[in-house]
This record gives sequence, C-alpha cells and structure tokens, in this order.
Amino acid sequence: MSESLKIAILILAAGESKRMKGIKQLLPWKNTTLLGNTIEQAIQSKVNDIFVVLGANANQIAPAITHYKVQIIENKNWKNGLGNSIARGVNFLNKNQQKYDAILIILADQPLINASHYNLLIDKYSQKKAKIIASETNNSPCVPAIFDAVYFEKLVQLNHDKGAKEILIADQKEVYMLHSNVNLLDVDTQSAYEKIYDSFGKG
Repeated sequence: MSESLKIAILILAAGESKRMKGIKQLLPWKNTTLLGNTIEQAIQSKVNDIFVVLGANANQIAPAITHYKVQIIENKNWKNGLGNSIARGVNFLNKNQQKYDAILIILADQPLINASHYNLLIDKYSQKKAKIIASETNNSPCVPAIFDAVYFEKLVQLNHDKGAKEILIADQKEVYMLHSNVNLLDVDTQSAYEKIYDSFGKG
C-alpha cells in the first residue's frame, strides 16, 4: 500500500441479533469472540486505524474489546438498521482530525474472512482499479468493500437495513469486484453459528 494513503476500517457490530442465543458479537470463536476475531484480523491488515460501531448491548460488548487498539463509535439509533450504523460511523470519521482516503467497511459476523482478504482489497484500491473495491459473491458485489472518499457523502445518507449494498448495486459500473477463495459466510442464526463453529471456530 502506498505510504501516502490513509485507510480506516469500519467494523459494523451494532445489531441486536435476535435469532441468536446470547449476544452474537461475544459468542466464542477460537481464543476470543466473533467480534474479537474480526478485530484481530483487522489489526493484522494494512489499514491505519480501526473503528467499531456498537449499538445494541454496547455496555456489555465495549468492555470486552477495550484491550484492542480500536476506537468505539456508539450508534444510539442502531434500530434503524445497518445503513444507519454505516452513516454514523462515516460521519464520525468525517469529523475526525484524520483525513482518510478511503474506508474499508466490514461486518463483525464473517469469521472466515482474514487479514489477507482485507489486504487484497487494499492492494486493488492502491492500484487505482476503481473508487469502490468490493468482495464478490454470486457475481454480485458485497462487503467487505473499500469506498473512496468521494463516496463518503453517499454513505452518510444511508438510513435503513440494506447498508452499503444499495450503493454497490446502483454504482456497479464503478465497482471493481475482487474474486477470492475466502468464505464470505455471515453468521445470522444460531444454527449457522453452531455449524460453522464446529468446523472452524474451536480454539
């Protein structure tokens, strides 16, 4: 990555996870938790700074990640959906004294994604492949995805549960899709968690 580029990671971890037995972000994964694993992979990547958006159960989740070098952003309007959490995070970064060239948006519940995948996205952005570098699933763009600063204004206007997908689809001609062997599965239900944990999550 070019030394002159400043990229932040925004980890979305504000959801309530009603379909899970307990707080999803704090479910065990290897020697840490689902959220802890995501943070650890982010730390190993080439980004400059890491921010975590919390909402539901923030008072219980925050103490579990204070030992990591991350900055917590609380979204009190988390019930408005993923898009609102993205808007809250990007708005916070816009007001930060640091000026970022791009933001890498990732989810806290995709435990099979590792730092290498994040770095591939960053490398493609550094090579100026496009203003948006997105992961690819079923020939469609998805997160994790990097958004250049020219998209920050659109990101802060999100306010529903579709998240960044709306921008990825609407501006698909401007998106470079990264084909990778990484498993992008996200953990949305208790059964999905138990299945993936048994195969990959045990310490």
